[in-house]
Amino acid sequence: MMQTVQQERARHALEQIRKLEAYPDKDKLKARASELPFMIHANGLGATAAFFRSKGDKDGYQQLYQVLQSWLSTSKRPFEKQDDLMDAITQSDMTTYRLAQAEAMVYLDWVKKFALAYLSGSKASNKETA
Repeated sequence: MMQTVQQERARHALEQIRKLEAYPDKDKLKARASELPFMIHANGLGATAAFFRSKGDKDGYQQLYQVLQSWLSTSKRPFEKQDDLMDAITQSDMTTYRLAQAEAMVYLDWVKKFALAYLSGSKASNKETA
């Protein structure tokens, strides 16, 4: 089946968010998903990925780091066949790094939208929009 890159991004993001539906604190996960694109824009892919990785399993940081890593390392993506996102970031040339950063921003827009749509929070208020 032939799909556009945008459809591939959306499909992958939806699959990843659905895997996180059992995460205990969905509000934290949604907050991290909303923060991640802005942080990459403000601080760069490398610094943001390092920050998310350093936070470990708490508050959804590691989960979203893994989501981003899984997308950027898939076939036809900037870090294709790289097992570790931080290795890929630190060992890539400038062009590949910039492509990965741009790809991360576009992809994470889908992650953010699906997180808001599919991760109903533990609180009664769920008025956030994409």
